[in-house]
Amino acid sequence: MKYKKPLLVTAVVLGALALLVVGASLVVEPIVERKAERMLASYTARIRAIERCAFSRVEFSLLSRSLTLHDVLIIYRSPKGLRKSIDRLEIGVPLRAAACAVPALRPYALPSSGSLTVCNGIVADGVSFSLPGMLAGSLKQAAVSGIAIDAAHLRALLEGRRPDPVDLLERANLDGFDARDLRATAQTGSGSASCTLGAFRMRGLHDLGVEEMRLENLHAATNKERGSLALFGMDGFRAPDAATLRLLLSSGINERNLEHVLPMLQQWLTAAVPPVRALALEKAAFRGSRPQDSMSLELMRLDWISNRPRVMKTAVRDFVLPVQLVESNGLHLPGLKELRFSGESDTRDEDGRIRETGYLGFAQFGLLRYNASYAVPGGAFNFSPMQLLSMNIYDAAFSFSDQGALAYIALNQHDPDMAGPYFNQALDYSLPGADNASLRSALKVFADRPGSIDIVKTTNNPTPLLRCFDVATLGRLWRVSATPGKESLYDQMRRLAPTR
Repeated sequence: MKYKKPLLVTAVVLGALALLVVGASLVVEPIVERKAERMLASYTARIRAIERCAFSRVEFSLLSRSLTLHDVLIIYRSPKGLRKSIDRLEIGVPLRAAACAVPALRPYALPSSGSLTVCNGIVADGVSFSLPGMLAGSLKQAAVSGIAIDAAHLRALLEGRRPDPVDLLERANLDGFDARDLRATAQTGSGSASCTLGAFRMRGLHDLGVEEMRLENLHAATNKERGSLALFGMDGFRAPDAATLRLLLSSGINERNLEHVLPMLQQWLTAAVPPVRALALEKAAFRGSRPQDSMSLELMRLDWISNRPRVMKTAVRDFVLPVQLVESNGLHLPGLKELRFSGESDTRDEDGRIRETGYLGFAQFGLLRYNASYAVPGGAFNFSPMQLLSMNIYDAAFSFSDQGALAYIALNQHDPDMAGPYFNQALDYSLPGADNASLRSALKVFADRPGSIDIVKTTNNPTPLLRCFDVATLGRLWRVSATPGKESLYDQMRRLAPTR
């Protein structure tokens, strides 16, 4: 019995609160809806690009603090005739941000500094757009979450002033953006083009950077060409600083500002924080109007882990190119329809040097493995061609397993009967002297019966890059060993081109 009274009081209080919320909703929600209608009409009327904006009704929920517009229609002046419709548009507005829109409440709600979340989320369902005779498309859903703006920029926007767009973007924050099931068709001068996109996702837009971006299942086609991409991924993107970005957006890269832009871009690429942490392409394909114009890619990936110390990894898997792409430059590859290659590289700082390891393999040509360390002037890599030419090589080792490369090279120069004698004479001429005797001998073994060849630098002392190719020191600087293959160069050439 003694618990009944407190329970009864609690029930009465809760009931009163519920009635208060319901009553407030009945009073407040219609007021907010009418106010929102007037504000939206006034706001869109001030946008020059919009000719008309209409919607069937507006709903406001006090409990969820969300504003919902139904059957939205927007007609643009520029480009003329562009129409956009949205079946349902829901906007979640924090109470403090809503108060900032009321001039009388703005001094109390808008902070003097810092940022303010102006929108918890925006969800648009059933989006369609069209430009008569040129463009038509639809989007099943688009959603934005967590929009925050710098207080000073928000005040400027509310007062009708336009802040610097780069400055606005630098201080703004967007938690996420998602879109799915995009379909679009466009009329072109030569016919039509279509595009579909399964999903687009972006996370963490702040400080001129994007933490994560994903684009999935992209398909594009014209009357003659088709392309597809299963995945494009990007993590940890960081744009150039505000000054560089303003210059690029205002005038781009041209001859007049090249000397100013290049140092800025170089500084961006070599900063302690890399411009992007990871990039990936998966299952990309392009089909042209002719079979020889087609290409595909299974995987391409970049992991740019750090610049100080430098740690970078790259990978390419099953990159397929039409052989005509190479043959158009004068190289003849009989019997081949495509070029397929894969490779990996690992670059990292090691005791003040840069260590590079990896492999590159071309199907039906061969496989190259390498391991080398080098140092650049100044100690910091800055992507300068002169810096590359002046680098010092320390230890280096290369191993190549031939799978037809030498035979294809020889076929572009000689008949099978002449290739062997030519290579022997060329080696005697280009590598003269007793110091190069072992080098000539190993290369002749490889040229006679291409198998595998190993090249190792004999000293770990720093050697300028250009001196590594000095004929006078090649025999002392490099140790070469060759393992003969099962088939002679003559037999390989005859097999690849029986009529020669």
